[in-house]
Amino acid sequence: MKKIKIGVPGLIIALVIVLVGGLLFVGAVSGWFDGPKLALSEDYLNYSGDLVDISAEDYDNLVNGRESFIVFVDQGGCTTADRLRGYVKDWAAEKGIKIYRIMFPEMKETSLHEHIKYYPSVAMIMDGRVIGFLRADKDEDAKMYNDYGAFKQWMENYF
Repeated sequence: MKKIKIGVPGLIIALVIVLVGGLLFVGAVSGWFDGPKLALSEDYLNYSGDLVDISAEDYDNLVNGRESFIVFVDQGGCTTADRLRGYVKDWAAEKGIKIYRIMFPEMKETSLHEHIKYYPSVAMIMDGRVIGFLRADKDEDAKMYNDYGAFKQWMENYF
């Protein structure tokens, strides 16, 4: 039988691979690679689940105050917006979280319009910055618009 010689450099490389692999595994299990988590202040917790209407000016004040919050971009007369509004209300009531609602024409007057081009949508704002939102024009987000379970899972990825 033939012996294989690894040598010191081979052992060092193998050790580095094992250590890096272990570190990556621990990181994955610990959630190091998850997206940003939204930490809401007490003002947003233990709420009834009703949506709170805000104007473009209100939104800008929240962003300028570096608030962390959730905002639903709505539009009357849209069946998709009606369905998503129901999902948002149900989730907010289940979790007891205050969620703002801004109408699409108002939203277009804010910095949120740099991210959201189509309605309806839900945006996660952390410290005044958009960290995530639903895209009405993307196939990969379609399930969140049509299945409450998928919507709920998407929302809870931020908590």
